[in-house]
Amino acid sequence: MSRHGFGMVVLVATLLLASCSFGQASTPTPVIEDTFAPPPPLVIADGRVVPARSVELQFALSGTVAEVLVSEGDTVELGAPLARLQTAELEAAVEHARAVLDEAQAQYELLREPARPEAIAAAEAQLAQAQAAERQASGRVTAADLQAARDELREAQALLARLLAGPNRSELTQAEALVAQAQANLQAQRDALAAAKLAAEVRVTQAANALRDLQDAYSRIVWENKDLREQAERQGETLAQARQDAEAAAFRAVANGEASLEEARLALEHAMQAERTGIDAATAQLRELEARRDRLLAGAENDQIASARARVSAAQARLAHLSGTARAGELEAAQAGVEQAEAGLQQVLASASTPAVAAAEARVRASQAHLRLAELALAKATLTAPFAATVVTINLEPGTQPSATSPAFVLADLTAWKIETSDLTELDIVAVREGDTVTLSFDALPELNLVGVISQIEAMGKTYQGDVIYTVTIVPQTWDPRLRWNMTATMTLEG
Repeated sequence: MSRHGFGMVVLVATLLLASCSFGQASTPTPVIEDTFAPPPPLVIADGRVVPARSVELQFALSGTVAEVLVSEGDTVELGAPLARLQTAELEAAVEHARAVLDEAQAQYELLREPARPEAIAAAEAQLAQAQAAERQASGRVTAADLQAARDELREAQALLARLLAGPNRSELTQAEALVAQAQANLQAQRDALAAAKLAAEVRVTQAANALRDLQDAYSRIVWENKDLREQAERQGETLAQARQDAEAAAFRAVANGEASLEEARLALEHAMQAERTGIDAATAQLRELEARRDRLLAGAENDQIASARARVSAAQARLAHLSGTARAGELEAAQAGVEQAEAGLQQVLASASTPAVAAAEARVRASQAHLRLAELALAKATLTAPFAATVVTINLEPGTQPSATSPAFVLADLTAWKIETSDLTELDIVAVREGDTVTLSFDALPELNLVGVISQIEAMGKTYQGDVIYTVTIVPQTWDPRLRWNMTATMTLEG
């Protein structure tokens, strides 16, 4: 029974007692009939004292706590650092990403410098001069035969040179960079997927705990209803509908809890599968890049070099046969001049190659993105205050892992307070309006009464012990510094 309902019962009982006392008089007294106006509605609700603004903070990354920078009771400003995780690996990742970016930018700037027109013209002139000297030296030898012999010799010599020179420095550097990037990607995949799996495991634990609570509540109601049902049957009655509804609601709650647990388990399975798949893919990519690098480091086999030498010897013999012994030196010199001029022209033109510049620019953008990701991960290792507040609770110790289920910090603005009710049912809420003025009293301070204004009424109620409860927020117009967080308060609204 609500408190204003109890007042109505007392009033009716008083009137009945008065009428009985009048009935005992020997002389009837005239009764003047009057219209009885019911008292205005009275709404009383319990609540608790809470800060106007509070927050629970947790780290977005897993790791070991390096330092806690504040103490309970400290006042902090917006953005103030509260605690840090160990950041050696994260700082190393930032430095590596910055070094890769510097290298990419240097290569890009080198390629952006265009070739000068006079340099291109000079290289083309040298090539034309070398080609003219070659034609003159060729003499009576068919141009097509001589060119084929030269091409064969050039290809054989280039192959031998590549085999003898070993791995190309730029290719090896690029291969090493790709291996380092793949290693970093593998570690990032492990960290991110492990964090996702841990979060899924926490949700499974929470869902299981919630289900056990719901099952306990349902079992309790079932046994209570069993006893009440037997008592009612002995009296020829049936179990109250409210008790039946409560049992049905508890049963549905258990069903919903089982569904939530199953959903959490499926999410955990997906997280575990994603961890396995992601790590396997990243590991396979790393192994492939390491194998490519190792092939470059190994260089050529002896039989490959021998085969290349034999090919050069055959090409030289064929060219000597076509050009004649007396002209061999002249032809070779002419051919070398052409090759040197061609290489010079290609080197001049290569600096202005559009595809090479575009590829270098893309590597710069990719390196910038990797650096931003590394810097963001490093920033997440420091927990900061989202607003100016007082540090109320700290659940961290240096050298330990932050709890996945408890907040690392609880912060609150203790300069402004409000009252939140906890037991206003749907029968009472219809008499409450935002903007209503109410009286506030407190169990800890019986002599204290404050005036407050209802600032917010919860739009959707919650079912609690068979009743639909709505939370109402009241802002006091004045405040007493003796009041503290979670103290019991009583709201009284007079009609």
